[in-house]
Amino acid sequence: MIKLGLYGAGNRTKSLIDTFKYDDFYKVHAVYDLNENAATALAAAYGGTVCKSADELASFDGVDAYLISLAPVAHADALRKMIPAGKPIFIEKPVSFSGAEMKELALLAEKYNVPVQVGFMRRYLPETLAALDYIKTNETGQVFSVDCTWHHHGETEMNYHVFNNTNDFRLKVSQIPFHCCHQLDVMLLMGGKVKSVTSHMNKIIDRPYPSPDDLTANVVFESGAIGRFHYSSMVYYSEISYRFHAENYSIKMNTQDKQMLEIFHRPRFVTSRLGKEPEKQADCGKFNVTYEGFCKPDTMEFSQGLAYANENIMYDFVRTVRDGVKPWADLWAAARVQGFAEAIELSAKLGRTIEFDEDGLPIID
Repeated sequence: MIKLGLYGAGNRTKSLIDTFKYDDFYKVHAVYDLNENAATALAAAYGGTVCKSADELASFDGVDAYLISLAPVAHADALRKMIPAGKPIFIEKPVSFSGAEMKELALLAEKYNVPVQVGFMRRYLPETLAALDYIKTNETGQVFSVDCTWHHHGETEMNYHVFNNTNDFRLKVSQIPFHCCHQLDVMLLMGGKVKSVTSHMNKIIDRPYPSPDDLTANVVFESGAIGRFHYSSMVYYSEISYRFHAENYSIKMNTQDKQMLEIFHRPRFVTSRLGKEPEKQADCGKFNVTYEGFCKPDTMEFSQGLAYANENIMYDFVRTVRDGVKPWADLWAAARVQGFAEAIELSAKLGRTIEFDEDGLPIID
């Protein structure tokens, strides 16, 4: 059984450790939080010893692995303190809002030979796993484009915290590197390394909310594919959706406000494209009946959501600690995601295209 050291005793920590509460994969061995009452309450419910400092947690005897879940502005410093302990680490996203700092942390983890897994939950959703598996096992041909849309009611979040918690970090950080890191992670998994980003942003409404009112980023991938990321906090419906277009098929994911995957195939053979007697089909509509018939999508709808993703996340971490399996979402993946987010906002603010280096980080003059 894995003995966990918890850095942070908030609700996200509880939801993660509740994932396998009765399966005996791990148990709480030690816990530290700046809020000592929160740490004490967690230890009373889950067991473990309350530590008085991060240093005590890092050196606490018997810990096999660490789980870090804090306000995101505190993640990088916490990780920097835990890496030298030499134990596997799970850390929530975003680890840092700086691509350069992410690279520094990735190199530090390599120096101490510490595997670090980052909590990019959307790559673990069933529809995302199914889409990535399909792309991996079915020849794409040339990939043409990868698009992502993320729309939400920014005003609801802003209003809640303005009236209930004016010091909440959500009123101080943009959603692009914060929540949208999940979507950008999926875009990179589908499209590969990014060559450049050109963004345009509207930020014209006076409100205590640092996210753009609306932002569109045009992306060029190293493969030659293009992409588009559209974020809006001033829209009156919610949407998180993706489109993947390649030579041999197109994929729509979550486009009907459902956990749905639609795979549209290009007709493979000349006969399936043209029909058995194309020369007799004078009318264009009739001529394309065969083609359209072969393009009808394979459709899958999934019922499992974030609880399923949490199980996948934590079981990957169990395998990292117990079996030595390299984390799927490691610090280098997190660095590329953060670099992507950083470039998207920076391009809009500077009014120019941002290029990327070989590590997937933005080149900032």
